[in-house]
Amino acid sequence: MASESTNGRVKSSDASISGENPLPEYSLPKTGILSCIPASFVPYGELMRIDKPTGIYAFYYHHLFGTLFASILLDTPPTLPNLLKINAILLAGTVFMRGAACSWNDTLDREYDRQVRRCRLRPIARGALTPTQGHLFTSCLTLAALSFLYQLPVHCWILAMPKIFLLALYPFAKRFTDFPQLVLGFEMSTGLFIGAAAVDYDFRTTEPHIWIAFGLFYFAQICWTVVYDTVYAQQDVEDDAKAGVRSMAVRFKDGPRTLLTGVAVLQVMLLVAGGWLQEWGLWYYTFTCAGTATLLFWNVYTVDLQNPAECMWWFVYGSRMVGATTSAGLGLEAFFKF
Repeated sequence: MASESTNGRVKSSDASISGENPLPEYSLPKTGILSCIPASFVPYGELMRIDKPTGIYAFYYHHLFGTLFASILLDTPPTLPNLLKINAILLAGTVFMRGAACSWNDTLDREYDRQVRRCRLRPIARGALTPTQGHLFTSCLTLAALSFLYQLPVHCWILAMPKIFLLALYPFAKRFTDFPQLVLGFEMSTGLFIGAAAVDYDFRTTEPHIWIAFGLFYFAQICWTVVYDTVYAQQDVEDDAKAGVRSMAVRFKDGPRTLLTGVAVLQVMLLVAGGWLQEWGLWYYTFTCAGTATLLFWNVYTVDLQNPAECMWWFVYGSRMVGATTSAGLGLEAFFKF
């Protein structure tokens, strides 16, 4: 289907790989982390998207939120060195788990990717790797991620099971529902509970009002995921519709800003309600609530949803900024409590 020459260029020999239009020419990366590894490893690096760390941050932030959220609630919070150690383990595990998710997704979505301009040169779509290689690589990455999970308290393993199930389900959600962003949101936000368990928060003794606070925060993070992933999906909305890929961006393509506004409002309301229930203070409301609200609505009302480059910018930097303000509010709330 495709051949790779010594100069790292690939051309498609089969126009059907991308419908009526053949693949554009592919060249090995000249900059970034992928330019520093042997050419034979590059397709694997691309498959796990190691050169695109935004997804790693998006996965990891929920775990960080969990460690900080639980630190506020615990009578004896973890020491700073221990908190940093736990988060280092969570971050390292996230690199591999997110890589496994991308590998699994791209292996299953190879036929769709060949019909979407932005995705045509992904390694399996262009024929640089076979589906069997993709599945084997997914298994290796999953085992690597589980090795980091093994270093955390045993109840983290139990809480990780729904996350793994939803990760496996996500590619199929794009085939059978218009709401894969919701599935992704439920999956990503489970990191909140894994992070809390990692600092030895015991959910078995949690009082009802704290369960409600966790739930409010959890659903707020689902809203956050829906916002940034719907903005991300705007890049491909026309190609996705033609290829049969279902998403909230396709479902609401006639009024995406209305959808994003409603979800953003709901997210801020949930954050405020959770803080009010726990009687948290100024730091939480200033950064986690007001800071997040400012960034979300700046995002929603300034992003040109018809401009793929602008949507990608907001996905990359907007999601990081919201994660940073949310973390700052929780972190400062925990710091000044103790």
